Amino acid sequence: MNKTKIEWCDSTWNPVTGCLHGCEYCYARKIANRFGRAFGKEENFIGSTWSTEADGNNHILELPIKDERKEKIAPYPFEFVPTFHRYRLDIPQKWKKPRTIFVCSMADLFGDWVPDEWIEAVFEACAKAPQHRYLFLTKNPQRYVALYALDKLPIRDNMWYGASVTTPEQAEETAKSFAKLPCSPIQANTFLSVEPMLFDLSKHNAWELFCRGYYADWIIVGAETGNRKDKVIPQKEWINVIAADCDDYGKPVFMKDSLVPIIGEKNMRREFPWKQGAKE
Repeated sequence: MNKTKIEWCDSTWNPVTGCLHGCEYCYARKIANRFGRAFGKEENFIGSTWSTEADGNNHILELPIKDERKEKIAPYPFEFVPTFHRYRLDIPQKWKKPRTIFVCSMADLFGDWVPDEWIEAVFEACAKAPQHRYLFLTKNPQRYVALYALDKLPIRDNMWYGASVTTPEQAEETAKSFAKLPCSPIQANTFLSVEPMLFDLSKHNAWELFCRGYYADWIIVGAETGNRKDKVIPQKEWINVIAADCDDYGKPVFMKDSLVPIIGEKNMRREFPWKQGAKE
């Protein structure tokens, strides 16, 4: 969880893993299934206290599970079934140097199936290590709004709330949700992850709202990777329009390396809002 190939963060931290969205292009599911349930029978669980939620969909781990056959910790012992690794909550406190951390890269922390208690525990862990910047990402931005209404969503400079926008429906739901988050006097930091880019977002009516208002402070764009049969390759024009609009409205944009074959390295933009749009 220390090192990562994700270009827009320094580290990943996964106190919760697993997801029930079922996206065809999901990289996390492939990883969890590949490195997951290797231990076999329950009697191979060593040194761990674990339980299953009443609905049978979620697991809670107080201690890591060791796979005695491989003689190492199993990172995803229940594969992609939602799991709360409570023993991982103190990891950010051990990182003294400030980092930009992608929280739950192997889960959707704000999925409907995730209990509020898990989310609150993660937020509490973030508060104990304020030297870091925390980036959250979900396909369910309505959960941000619900938590904010309950006064459970921290609005702080080092907390960034993102939404994945891969379909027109997600664009519409994200615009509606971000519009309900605070923008004055304290603003919630928000961003879009348009990855994989499966449609022309600039043609959707929500795009202007993302650009001109408080609807999104940062845009991340990337192409689908892997060899999925119905893989979508975004058109160069889709990317160019987004970049031009971000310039017009003063929005930083981060283009992932997966776009290099489409637009060329010289046209790549790798900007961060906390660096005032500085290119790297």
